Amino acid sequence: MFTALRRSITQAPINTSRYYLRQWAQEAASLGDGEQHRVLDVGAGDAPYRSLFSHVTYETADLHVYQKQYSELDHVCDITNMPMPDNTYDQVFCSQTLEHVREPVQALREIARVLKPGGTAWLTAPFFYEEHEKPYDFFRYTSFGWEHMAETAGLVVHEIDWLEGYFGTVSYQLNMAARSLPSNFIIRFVLLILSRHFAKADIRQRVTDRGMCKNFRVVLGKPHPEAVNA
Repeated sequence: MFTALRRSITQAPINTSRYYLRQWAQEAASLGDGEQHRVLDVGAGDAPYRSLFSHVTYETADLHVYQKQYSELDHVCDITNMPMPDNTYDQVFCSQTLEHVREPVQALREIARVLKPGGTAWLTAPFFYEEHEKPYDFFRYTSFGWEHMAETAGLVVHEIDWLEGYFGTVSYQLNMAARSLPSNFIIRFVLLILSRHFAKADIRQRVTDRGMCKNFRVVLGKPHPEAVNA
């Protein structure tokens, strides 16, 4: 019995953020077709979504300062000062990166600069998450913060939505409690079982009209010059 309990406690949690992130990345990748469609993955890290963009021209950019695994990067650069020319990309994909940027509005301005008019930026960042990749962790973002940053950077909001649902937020908090709070073996086991239960519920039903979100997903557009000057 206790062997089974220990196995349950050490079992990897169900991460619904990754589940929904991959679905969302697939949606982003479905917009383009052919080499003429250029995509920049900003803060790409180990480029987990590279295969989804294999049908278009896909490039990666990251600063490569944190001690973690990176893919072979096309551009090693600070995303607040990228070397690519203006109006280069049809899409920018930027997932779980802006919380690690000291000047996020400047990063959005750079994303806007390298986007072609009419291009879109697909971004996610946490609202409720523990500090990570220390000391390069600076911000958490509300939906109103996203609206303000987009307007300041000269981008138009197409979508601001939760990534996972409230069940996923609860699952994450229960898992964190099991691994962080001083408690006995049985309490930890119960918390982890509940965490997995809520994660499975999040995959069955993405509840976004109550509770608190863990990550926001955002689609921003670069307007055409004539729309700006109208």
